[in-house]
Amino acid sequence: MAKFRAKARAIELLGKGQIADLPTAISELWKNGYDAYAENLECKLFLDTYKDNSKPVFLLSDDGFGMSEDDILNKWFVLGTDSKARGGKINPQFDLNRRIPMGEKGIGRLSVSYLGSQMLMISKQKGEKANAFLIDWRVLDNYDFFLEDLNIPLFSFDSVDLFKEYIESAKTEFQSNLDEKKWGEQSQLRNAIHNDLASLKIPNFIKEEVIEKYCEEDSHGTSFIIFTPHDQLLELSDKDRIALKKDDSLTYLRTSLSGLHNDLKTTRKDFETRFFIYDASGKYNLIDDFFTQDEMRNADHWLKGEFDENGFFSGEIKVFDKREKYTFKPNRPPGKTGYGPFVIEWGAFEGEQKSSTLNKEEYNNINSKLESFGGLYIYRDDFRVLPYGRTEYDFLEFEKRRSLSAGQYFFSHRRFIGYIDLSRERNTSLIDKAGREGFIQNKAFREFKDDLVEFFVDIAKRYMRYSKDEGKYDTFRGTQLKEIQAKYDRQLTAAKRKNSKTKRLF
Repeated sequence: MAKFRAKARAIELLGKGQIADLPTAISELWKNGYDAYAENLECKLFLDTYKDNSKPVFLLSDDGFGMSEDDILNKWFVLGTDSKARGGKINPQFDLNRRIPMGEKGIGRLSVSYLGSQMLMISKQKGEKANAFLIDWRVLDNYDFFLEDLNIPLFSFDSVDLFKEYIESAKTEFQSNLDEKKWGEQSQLRNAIHNDLASLKIPNFIKEEVIEKYCEEDSHGTSFIIFTPHDQLLELSDKDRIALKKDDSLTYLRTSLSGLHNDLKTTRKDFETRFFIYDASGKYNLIDDFFTQDEMRNADHWLKGEFDENGFFSGEIKVFDKREKYTFKPNRPPGKTGYGPFVIEWGAFEGEQKSSTLNKEEYNNINSKLESFGGLYIYRDDFRVLPYGRTEYDFLEFEKRRSLSAGQYFFSHRRFIGYIDLSRERNTSLIDKAGREGFIQNKAFREFKDDLVEFFVDIAKRYMRYSKDEGKYDTFRGTQLKEIQAKYDRQLTAAKRKNSKTKRLF
């Protein structure tokens, strides 16, 4: 009888090989923490100037349920665990609302290998001992290894002294994976793993700030400590990058990890996300300063409503100071959609202050946020779906249409902030790709995209259209725009006169 067997490389292919980038890997692990009812999802990058640190160390942690030894062996190390098995029931010690499990395929946890090769995982349930294991993910690159050949040292501890003792034993035990006979032509890789393992030293601040916490009886949660962080993390070690928020790689990280919870829909949430960089001078949070609900709703233009199961939209639109009910019906055969009902809400901003109802201070503040966070976000059960919302991911092709005629199509992907509110229960046919980079291009998604494109084109033509060259002010926006720009010109003229008078008096 024939049986399937899996090479160790399968874990690499299912984990790191399926993850597009660093923010996606972090998001996947935070989803696991969310499923474990964590209230704090955090990343910490400790630079080599921090306390007794000698090289950058990365920590990703949550304060969720945590895992027992049995959970680690029979759930964490078992690929393809279904969401019901991983979700479990809410621990009575956690006074939180029921959460819809974010994990689907049982492989998201393997994205931890993307963060860096040499890793220590620690997990603890309240009132129990902490459990830990040590691994260097590069052993999976040995193409001769089968999964059953790997030896991953797992140990429990309830004091710092026990941890110190067991971590040294774990290093020795892991060396069994590095027998020279098992590596053949890959001796260079084997030597690199061996040397990094031999030089591994746990900094005192890790013992004091992380290990000691897990020795407390009431503590709970899971931490991944990466001693050889990914290059994308090491780039953040450059202090100039931290100071300059417009740095491309830093902006990409910030825009991908900000707005993870749908704060635009509701300000009430039962978890927080943070990404701190620590050095000798203190700490810096990379993912603060996202849009607020009020900023979206006080935009120059605003809309909120719902698409029903047939793709018919009903809601309210505000263009400057005028409001009215708005309905939309897609131009296609009637019948239920493949994508299901959903709510959409957004706020759009004018491209020049003289055309905006916002004052100078408000407009400048919004502009700085639009540079980093402007876009249309998609949330499922209030948790962000990547890559939607990234400034460069214009999946509805706003900029393509705008390049044809800005006066006719109006909307710019970078000039508005909004969300689409999906749920696992109502929108079952919108399915994540294996790499968690958007939805599969199936019939439901194509209908979803086509209807939204037609929806925004209809709004632009009915409410926003304005031809400056022809002087046409025949829409909601056009009739008000003339008055707003005239008011701005009067204020500007008055300000210039006041400044001129002040100079003469001086």
